[in-house]
Formats: sequence, C-alpha cells, structure tokens
Amino acid sequence: MKKRGEITVFLSLTLVCILSLFMGLLESARTAGARLYLTMAANSAMASVMSQYNRNLWDMYHLLFLEYESPEAIGRSFDTYLDFYLEQENLYPMKRKSREVTAILNMQDHAGKPLEDGILSYARYRLPDIAGNLSGVAESARDASRAGDFRTVFKVCRQAGRHTRRLEKARREVEAALEDMERSRIRATEAAADERAGKMETEIKRLLKKIGKFPALADRYQKEVEALSEDSRSARGEERREGMEPQASETMDMELAAYQSVEETAREFLGRCQEMKDQLEAEAVRLEEISELLEEGGDGEHEENGEEGETGPDWDQIQELMDMVQIPEAAVQEPVDQEKSSALDRLEEMLSGDLLELVVPKGVKLSEKRARAGQNGPSKEQYGKKTESNGPAAQLLVNEYILLYFDSFLKKSESREELTDQALDYEQEYLLCGKGSDRDNLAQTVEQLLMIRAAMNLLYLLNAADKKAQADGLAAAVSGGNAAAGQIVGFLILSLWALGEAVWDVRGLLDGGKTGFWKTDSTWHLSLDGLLAMEFLEGRPDMEASGSGYEDYIRILLFLEDKAVRNYRMMDVIQWNVRKKQKDFSTDACACEVEIRTEISQRHLFLMKDEYWQTVETAWAY
Repeated sequence: MKKRGEITVFLSLTLVCILSLFMGLLESARTAGARLYLTMAANSAMASVMSQYNRNLWDMYHLLFLEYESPEAIGRSFDTYLDFYLEQENLYPMKRKSREVTAILNMQDHAGKPLEDGILSYARYRLPDIAGNLSGVAESARDASRAGDFRTVFKVCRQAGRHTRRLEKARREVEAALEDMERSRIRATEAAADERAGKMETEIKRLLKKIGKFPALADRYQKEVEALSEDSRSARGEERREGMEPQASETMDMELAAYQSVEETAREFLGRCQEMKDQLEAEAVRLEEISELLEEGGDGEHEENGEEGETGPDWDQIQELMDMVQIPEAAVQEPVDQEKSSALDRLEEMLSGDLLELVVPKGVKLSEKRARAGQNGPSKEQYGKKTESNGPAAQLLVNEYILLYFDSFLKKSESREELTDQALDYEQEYLLCGKGSDRDNLAQTVEQLLMIRAAMNLLYLLNAADKKAQADGLAAAVSGGNAAAGQIVGFLILSLWALGEAVWDVRGLLDGGKTGFWKTDSTWHLSLDGLLAMEFLEGRPDMEASGSGYEDYIRILLFLEDKAVRNYRMMDVIQWNVRKKQKDFSTDACACEVEIRTEISQRHLFLMKDEYWQTVETAWAY
C-alpha cells in the first residue's frame, strides 16, 4: 500500500524554521547578555583599579586619588582585572583585542578644581562639625572688603604724611641756613664798623662756607618736592574706586586737597630757592672782593696800636661793599615742639620696621623651617591659571577643610600629629602668602592682619571727635603753623595711632585672644600719649570676651584669596608632607577620574557568522 509523505516534509520544513527562529532569539538574548556581562566586567575592573588609591594621601588628608606611573600602567592594571572575567568558561566567550586609556583627570588639572571636588566630597561627611563656623563668614569678608577702602586711605595718609614731614624738615633746614647766614653777615658788618680786620675775615670765611653749602640744601628740598609730587600723582590715581565707602572717599578728598595745597606752596618756595641760590652766588662774589681788600690792606692791628706798619684796609670801601651784602630773608615760622616731633619720628621709624617682632607674644619661639631646595611644588609653574568656580558656598567648605587639615601658627592639625618633620609648620599662612619660610609667611600674614585692623581702627578714629582733635593738636605742634601740612600730618598721626592699636590687636590674636571687628570707645586701648611713649609694645592687651580670633581672620583671608593660587599652594603642602612617607609622591600623578575604551571580540554559538567586535567605554570617578 502506497503512503504519501506530504505532511512529514511540511513538518520537517516547519520544524527547521521554528528551530532557526528559536536559536536566533536565543543568540540575540545571549548577545545582549554578553554586552551586559562585558559592561559589568569593565566596570568591576575599573572599580578594582580605582580601589588602589594612595593610602598615605587618604590617611593624612582624607582625599581619594589614584596614584599612577603612566597611563599605560593604569591600562595594564585594568587588563589584569578585566581578563579575569573574560577568561571564564561561560556562555559569553570573549577576547580582548585592544585597550586605550582615553582620558585622565589629574589633581592639578583645571587649576586644581579636582582637588576642590575631592575636598567637597569629603566635607559633606564633616558638615555637622563645620556648619557652625560658616555663619557670618561671607558678611565678615564683606566687612574686610570694606576695610580695603580704608586700607587705601591709610596708605595714602601715611605716605602723604611721610613726604610732607620730610619736605617741611628740608624747608626748615633751608630757612635755618638763611638765618645762620644772616647772623654771620651781621657779625661781619659789626666787625667792619669796628674796623676789626681779623674778626671780619673770620666771619666772611664762615659766611662763604655757609653760602657754599646752600645749593645742596636747595637741591635736597627740590628732591623732596619731586618725591612729594610723584606720590601726589600716585595718590590721585587711587582717588576713586567703584563703590568706594563714602566716608573713605570724603577722607581721601580732604587729604588730596591738602596734599595739592602743600605741593603748590612747595613749588612756590622751590622757585624762591632758585632765586636765593642766584642771589647768594652774587653775594659770594662781593664777599670774595671784600676778602681780597682785607688781604691787600694787610693787618691793620699795628696801626691801631700806634705802631708803624702797613697802611691798612680801605675801611670806607669795605663798609660800603658790606652794606650792599644782602642775605635772602627767611620766612618766620611758629616754633616746632622738638620733643614731640622727635617722638613722632621714632614712632614712624619703629612702625616702618619689622612688625612681626612687635606682635609675637613674648616667649614664643618662631619656626625657622624653610621649603628646602628640590621641594618646589606644583605652584612653581602653575600660577596665573584660572579655576572654574564651585560657588561661594563650596569655597567656604573648602576653606573649612583647610582649617581642619592644615597647620597654622596657633593650631596643629588633627591629621598631622604623627608628622613632626613636615616641610612647614605654618601651612595656612603659606596658603595665603606662598613664601619659602615659616617666618616670611607669618610676617606677611601678620602684615595683612595689621592692615585690616589698622584700616578699621582708622575708621573709628575718623568718627571719634575727641581723638581727632588730639591728633590735630599734636599735628599743629610739630608742623610750625602750616595749615595744609598740619592737616596732612594730622592724618598721619591718626594712621600711626590706628596702626599702634592694630599692633596691640594682632598681638592679642597671636596669643589666642579675640577682638571685635568694629572698635568702640569701650574697646579702644591706646591713648595718644601712650602711642608716643610706645606703650603698645609692652604687655598683653586685655582682649575682648567675644569677637573674632586668629582663625576667624584666617578664614576671612582665605575667602578673599584667589582660588587657583590657593589650590596650587594646597598641592604644594600636600606633596611636601606625603613625601615624608613616600619619597616619589607627586600630585601631578594623582588621578580622580579615568576613562578607558576596550575592544572585545566575540563568537556566536548558534550562528555560522565569524567573530564580531564590540567596544565598551568605561569611566570612573571618586
């Protein structure tokens, strides 16, 4: 019996199609799984690589950065971990064909922004500890910026006062010389009237000698006028800034107006000095003629005693010539209180010297550490770069981190207790100043603090009518009645008074005390007599119970500091200190983000197609 097979063939063909579809779907699912497996393997390998962060950097600064020798070294480490997954016998047979490290973000990139980001990542875990320190920092920084206007006023007042006093001293020397010459002329005239040749000749020699010295005095006065004029132009260049404090602007106006008046008067007197030089040169010629007549006449003393001798000088001609000699008239000035003037000079000299020695508390030994040769850090060639700002709030957090993990004159960092041989002891001060020694960094930091305090103290004095009147009285006593010069010297005295009080303030800060940002009658310490007696150099000031301490002022200065400069100096300190434990450490070889591209070849299990390629890009950041 014959049987037909149509159904069997149909079922066979149908089964083949079904199996093909099934295996195609299975291969598709397996391929998708392979992609997921590859992604997981690459991420896991990258995580393993990044887990090798520098332990010393973490222990000392709680910063996560991967230290590496080269990009290729990172790639080899990545290959080791990735190959472990690829070599597994599973449904996903793969082989690594190529690998490339496409990007590395280092600590020094973008002017230190990765360092900021690393700090911020850690800071959020310490936020409860530091949140209380953030309140009022921005406001204090604004007050410090306001103080910058009065720092300009302080600078101008002090410079103007210095130049004016030197100018007035030079003028008094000129006029004193004229008065001295006039006295010699009178004595010579009297000797001529008495026909005393010897006495007259002596006085004429003295007078000629004094006339010969006059040009040097006039030249000195001219130099002081030129110096004052140059400083006046410089001061006028600082006359206006956008948004300058009204009171600071008003004080500047008064100072510059007085400065201009002094300059105009000085130039008038300078013109007179030239005329006086010409006149004195002519008088010197006449005096030389008189001297020759005395020599030609011989010694007239013998004839006066009734002895025979030479005829003697022609006294009629000598007297006639002597009457023609005229010494330029010196201006009549009010007397100067020399004792107070000398005290003011000593004070100015003292406050122009090493201010660090004036503020360091007695018995405190300063660190003499220096950043030794070969320790030049990342900042050496990186200054001038700009960083992308993380915003004011983030900068406050970064600065609080600095106060926690960097040493200062008053504080040893909690992460540095075991490290006794660190490069510098005053690290916060280095971040502000960037000098090569602890002493220089502290000195410049102290100078900044003194300028802030002096500016704010000057603001108080300008509003204290009684103290301003005292300063004006002292200025009048040492200025000889010159109103414009007296006004400038009055501002100089106020500036020195403010600086003297600032010395007292900063010494207290360095001794762990506090001082209010704004002075009041009750918190002002130094009297004007105490200033002249330099009482601020002795003793420990009575500091206020509340106010801002040394750390608070450091916090303000850090907030005002250029962020890129601050970041690179942080890297300097980090590199120096980590090298105490790891000699080859470099912040330039510390990565916080790595990207790797890998090409993988795979084979199909159910298809006859040749191997195919797949690319996976992996990025990881702390």
